[in-house]
Amino acid sequence: MYSKKLIYDYIIGNDIEKETLEKLESDNDFLFEVLKASRDISYYSYLDISYRRSYNVIKYMLLNFKDNLDVYQEDADYLLDSLDVESMEYKEIIVLIAAIDKNKFNDYKISRAGFYVTDKVEVGAIQNSDKELEELIGLGFEVVLSKYEDKPLILDYYAICFLYEIFYQDKNFEEMVHKNIKNKEKLIKIGNAKFLLDYIANLDFYLKEYLEGHLYLLDNLSKDLELVKNNWDNYIKRVNEQRVAIVYQVVEQFMEDYRGKFYFDIYGALDKIIRKYHLEEVFELEEEIEGFDLKDNEYLKEKFTSDMDKLITELFKDDVIFNDNTDYNSTNAKVIEFKKK
Repeated sequence: MYSKKLIYDYIIGNDIEKETLEKLESDNDFLFEVLKASRDISYYSYLDISYRRSYNVIKYMLLNFKDNLDVYQEDADYLLDSLDVESMEYKEIIVLIAAIDKNKFNDYKISRAGFYVTDKVEVGAIQNSDKELEELIGLGFEVVLSKYEDKPLILDYYAICFLYEIFYQDKNFEEMVHKNIKNKEKLIKIGNAKFLLDYIANLDFYLKEYLEGHLYLLDNLSKDLELVKNNWDNYIKRVNEQRVAIVYQVVEQFMEDYRGKFYFDIYGALDKIIRKYHLEEVFELEEEIEGFDLKDNEYLKEKFTSDMDKLITELFKDDVIFNDNTDYNSTNAKVIEFKKK
C-alpha cells in the first residue's frame, strides 16, 4: 500500500509535500508501517488509541517489543477485557504477555495456566473414552494440535508444558537420563536432540513430530542435558557412594539382628560377592580377604549371601553389573527402548 521509499523518506525526514505529509500523519496504517520499519517505539504514541488497542497491533508489539511492555500494557489489558476469554485471540495475547511479564505469579500466568488445565481435562476425557484411542494419542498432544493447528504461539506454549510434565514434573531429570542411557559416549554419539526426541516419541508421537519442526523448543532441555553430560562422572561417583553406604548399612543391620547367632566371616562373604560383580573399585577393596568357613549356622550364611547378592545386583544393575548395549543400537544410532519412569 505504501512504497518503501515513502516510508523511508518519512523516517529520515526527506522532503514530502505538505498536503501528503498531513494525510500520512493522520493515517494509522501508515504510521504503523513506519513503526515496523524503523523499530522505533515512539511511533506507537502517534497511533489513535482505538487503533493501538486492536488485536494485530498488540500482538505485533508483544512479539517485537518485549522489553517495552510498560508502554503498551494498558492497551493490551483493554484489548483482553474486550475479547471473549474462550477465543483464540484472547489465549494468544495471554500466552505472549505471560511469557514477557517477569512477575512469578500474576493474572496473565494464572489465566494461561487455567486454559491449559481446561484443555488437559478435555484430553483426559478423550483418552478415557477409548483405551485404544488412549494408546494412539499418547499424552494427548494430537488433541491440542487439532484444536490450535493455526495458532503456533499456543501450540509452542503447550509443547513446552508437555515437555515440563515429561522431564521435570515430580521427576529428577539427571536421574532419568542415567536410567535411559548407560554412558556419556553413547549420549554424545546419538546427540541431544535425537535422544530427547526418541524419548518423547516413546510417550507421544505427535508431540515428537511437532518438535521435529520446532527444535528451538528443545533448547532449554538440551542445555540441561549438557549439564548432565558435564557432571556425568561425578553423578556416577555420588550414586555409587550411596549404594555402597546402603550395602554396609544392611550388613550392620544383619550383624545387629543376629548378634551371637552367626559364626562365619561376614565380610569375607561380602568380599566374594563384590568381586563376583567386579565392583572392587567401587567399594575401594584392596587385597582379597582370605575368609574362613565355619559350618555353624550355615543357614544364616546362605541367607546373608543370598540377600546381599540380590541387594547388590539390584543396586548396581543399571550401569555397573550388566554392562551391555541393550539400550542403544550403535549401528544406526537409535535408542531401542526407554524407561518411562
